[in-house]
Amino acid sequence: MSTNEFNPAQYKAATQQLWQEMAPGWHKWSSSLFSELNRNITNQMLELAGIRAGSRVLDIAAGDGDQSITAAHRVGPDGYVLATDLSSNVLAYAASAAEKAGLAHLETRVMDGENLELEDNSFDAVICRSGLMLMPDPKTAMAEIYRVLRPGGRVSAFVSSTPDKNPWLGISVGILRKHAQLPPAPPGRPGTFSLGAPGVFKGIFHEAGFQRVVTHYTSGSLPLSSAAECVELLKDIGLDSVLVSLGEDEQQQAWAEVEQALRQLEGPDGFVSPVEGIIGAGLK
Repeated sequence: MSTNEFNPAQYKAATQQLWQEMAPGWHKWSSSLFSELNRNITNQMLELAGIRAGSRVLDIAAGDGDQSITAAHRVGPDGYVLATDLSSNVLAYAASAAEKAGLAHLETRVMDGENLELEDNSFDAVICRSGLMLMPDPKTAMAEIYRVLRPGGRVSAFVSSTPDKNPWLGISVGILRKHAQLPPAPPGRPGTFSLGAPGVFKGIFHEAGFQRVVTHYTSGSLPLSSAAECVELLKDIGLDSVLVSLGEDEQQQAWAEVEQALRQLEGPDGFVSPVEGIIGAGLK
């Protein structure tokens, strides 16, 4: 197989293994930083999905369940939330948080977002925060979402926009890929920014058959103490996997260049990077 060919099954297996390994690091930053950073995004998603008391909600690529917990509080004990993810290790944090909060109506289950082992027309709402862009075939995932939603049900999802609007990650990925001698990812390949180009995200809603599709941009900032802390974050959330083919000295050189480049985002208030994403919603 040439380096230009893409094997979705291999990618999915590697992604699952990566999330299994980085679950503790991800949860560390999710609980201390990302949960608050994404609070407004989560609330907007739940509103656009029409989630209310008694709703049956499916959360795809739920991770450690930050948004699943918020949804479970909103639907109350008469509702139901199923949090799904490829990684059992990261879902374990969601299950633990639900138990501690007394949310017996939140269930976790390992599941592939492109192959939902669920009945047709079985949920009132589906949410997916920062998951669709990482799937090999987000169009298939959207078709599956459409299938499991009841008529009149709603989906709401969030994806990152473009690298230039998220420089903490865009700059870093560019440098790491250069050191690993990896070309820019071709269009259509999964990745953080794969659905960020104008019209792409909205298009997969329409292609799946959703009506009354809306998308809007949301912006904010990622605050950290320094560029060095941003490098620590990047390593904890799996970016060191880009350099797996390099020796230790080469990896250190790559990370040193990343830290140097990220210093442009340091100022009187520490390290602050703009962040931008897109929230989309549709009706079945």
